[in-house]
Amino acid sequence: MRYRRPIILSEYLARSFGSTIEGILPIAKRYKVVPLTGDWWRQDPDLFPLDSWQSPYVDRPLKIWHHDLLHADGGPYSLKEANLIRDLARQN
Repeated sequence: MRYRRPIILSEYLARSFGSTIEGILPIAKRYKVVPLTGDWWRQDPDLFPLDSWQSPYVDRPLKIWHHDLLHADGGPYSLKEANLIRDLARQN
């Protein structure tokens, strides 16, 4: 690395806008970028897309969660995502 310091990627996960674990984490791994996930478990405000500030959602929306990785009980939102994270973590 030219600057000899880590590159950190924040706010990368926005599933409802097409920014997914599957799309982002392999690229981050390849380029040695550290992705930070701010929201780990399901919290109602973070289920909604960012446009909910201008267009409030009445019902719990989304078959696809916007941010969170885990259910309140600690189970993964997506087993496919959990397996990918596990596989990437095991690689050198």
